[in-house]
Amino acid sequence: MRRRSRNRIPLIIMIIIVALFLFISVRFLFDLGKNEPEDVISTFYHYEEEGDFGSAWELFHPVMQERFSKNVYVTERSHIYMSHYGITTFEYEIVVEEEIQNWKMAEDKDTFPTAYKMIVEQQFKSKFGNFTILQDVYAVQHEGEWRIVWEY
Repeated sequence: MRRRSRNRIPLIIMIIIVALFLFISVRFLFDLGKNEPEDVISTFYHYEEEGDFGSAWELFHPVMQERFSKNVYVTERSHIYMSHYGITTFEYEIVVEEEIQNWKMAEDKDTFPTAYKMIVEQQFKSKFGNFTILQDVYAVQHEGEWRIVWEY
């Protein structure tokens, strides 16, 4: 008895189509929400939560980087959190988001055409007890990327 060889081309085409569909779906989901104002703020606080203050500083807008050199920021931020308060970790949540037109970080600074104000709630557990800090954090565009700015 002779076996008929099946034509495997439809099976191969189906596998290629499914693989292509999965690849496109994963890329779409990965790019969804990328480069949004909330993303940069979440990334910033994720770095801070991990104690990676240098990477957090990199997400500042250049006007903020002028206020703090990277070395000064990393040293002071880690000193305040870890040395003064005895904090090893914290949790954060972005609780409010608002778009603001023609916003200034300080009276003597240039106006940003659009800024996104987000209130970040940080919950700390320290040797002095639990406490929460609310901070207004702004995301503004710089060279096509969202960057962090604080109000002064």
